[in-house]
Amino acid sequence: MTTISDFTSDTEFSVVFTESIDAELSNHLKDPDEEDLVFALWVPSKGSKRFTAIITKVILPEEGDRNRHGNASFNSQYVHRVLGLATEGVGIAFIHSHIGPGWQGMSDDDIHAEQVVLAGPVAGWTGLPLVGLTRGTDGSWSARFWLKEDTRNYKRFWADTVRIAGKRLRTTFHPNLLYTKKHNESQVATQSVWGKENQSIIANTHVGIVGLGSVGSIVAECLSRIGVSKLTLIDHEKIETRNLDRTLGATIEDAKNHTPKVKVSERLIQTTHTSEKFHANPLEKNLLSEEGLKAALDCDVIFSCVDRPYPRHTLNALSYSHLIPVVDGGIIAKTMNDLPVHVDWRIHTVGPERQCLVCLGALKQEEISLDREGKLDDPTYIKNLNGAFDHLISRQNVIAFSMSLAAHEVLQFIGLVTGLTRIGGIGSQMYHAYPGCMEVKDLAKCMPNCGYHKLTSSATDMRVNIPDNQKAKMNKQ
Repeated sequence: MTTISDFTSDTEFSVVFTESIDAELSNHLKDPDEEDLVFALWVPSKGSKRFTAIITKVILPEEGDRNRHGNASFNSQYVHRVLGLATEGVGIAFIHSHIGPGWQGMSDDDIHAEQVVLAGPVAGWTGLPLVGLTRGTDGSWSARFWLKEDTRNYKRFWADTVRIAGKRLRTTFHPNLLYTKKHNESQVATQSVWGKENQSIIANTHVGIVGLGSVGSIVAECLSRIGVSKLTLIDHEKIETRNLDRTLGATIEDAKNHTPKVKVSERLIQTTHTSEKFHANPLEKNLLSEEGLKAALDCDVIFSCVDRPYPRHTLNALSYSHLIPVVDGGIIAKTMNDLPVHVDWRIHTVGPERQCLVCLGALKQEEISLDREGKLDDPTYIKNLNGAFDHLISRQNVIAFSMSLAAHEVLQFIGLVTGLTRIGGIGSQMYHAYPGCMEVKDLAKCMPNCGYHKLTSSATDMRVNIPDNQKAKMNKQ
């Protein structure tokens, strides 16, 4: 059974569900004059520091399951039915509405229902804590986890965030989060574009960047300057001389000293950030390691700044199974006789209720297989690849291209978390350097039989993606 002892003092709690689940809950709880309730099922997603409940299914009440009398109360038959639906590894959430906007607190009746009546039976049956959620009349959510303290007592732990993932990532933040809507002299111009409310959303969103090379290093700098207050940086590589023409902040001394890319990026953004309270978590690990994957699961949004197919496949799968949107992009520069033939770059955001990288045509299954099998590290095999795979091994993403790609990725991020389509655009984008135009595709869903789409809300153990050679290294350590 999950108890308080399974968590540390710095554990963060969160709840996330798709726009479809939110629409179903909102439709049931929409009465602005009378409270209502409903139960749901959830599965756990465990990061390095964050424990998340992913709501997977709403169990609507049937005749005789609850009573409505201004307030609302449930009957035992409803609880028994829901307990019977909670299979192994599945938790139970109790959800009700309040009359009023914003993050909701709890009345004495609310506390009694969750702490005294439900927490014990739910934990005893499922082995997982009861999750309570409250919806305000403006669509805001609040949430808490009831963890077993001793034989009879359950203690409430408020969630830091409740996230709704879909075409937009809509987040309700706990009001006690450190960064609030204060005036900040260093962000006057930034806030004049999208306002203090949206600036607060941007600031409070925990962003991960996987790959701190030519694109990732610029993304990190841009995010730190617009006020993001919490950044996780994931990359296992070190600076080499060949990186100096396209990695922001890198110096000749870094190349000589083989400074980790995450350390170079952290050093830069610690001096340029505009957030009053800023935290950077540099992780010198491969994404395809247990530490790398757990760190990724702590994030609200992830930037995929890697150029290899298999890590991109892993992030593609993670975005659906754990409901964490991924902003991704790539540069294709074809040359002949040291002159450009054509240069394109594309930008897109993937995740629940959006097309995945494969359905977008930005990632091919054949490329994923080649990378997983190690063929892209085999010089003999690479030499015999045909021209269709040139983009997998080229090093022609010069900093001018990377700057444009990084800027458009950050704009998509801003649109994703604020809903400002006038900044983020409406969907996948492809820029053609010649003649100088942007091709835009509207948001679309995955193909009917898409394997990534089927992972939605599953909380799949992402360690299955760790290659055997990485597992062997981990076992030796």
